[in-house]
Amino acid sequence: MLVNQTHFYDTGYVMLTESKNLVSPISVVYYESYRDQEDLTSKLQSHQEKIQCITSANGWYKKSIPFGDAQFPQVNDYADGIDTLAFLAAL
Repeated sequence: MLVNQTHFYDTGYVMLTESKNLVSPISVVYYESYRDQEDLTSKLQSHQEKIQCITSANGWYKKSIPFGDAQFPQVNDYADGIDTLAFLAAL
């Protein structure tokens, strides 16, 4: 990032940089700003097929998971919205 003169924040453990890309290198977190909730919804819908889950503070955003809960899925939380047992039963 220094070589490319890309602005970033270094926390000592992870680097944060603004980007519209969905996939970041290891130890880098991409973030993106939005004007309002309508702008956020539009951005999320445009990438709907590529997003596995959305986290938000206390789960305020519809169909989101509270921060800290994304790595502890419940029995009825399905990857990509697909019921794994129903999928396997249909084979």
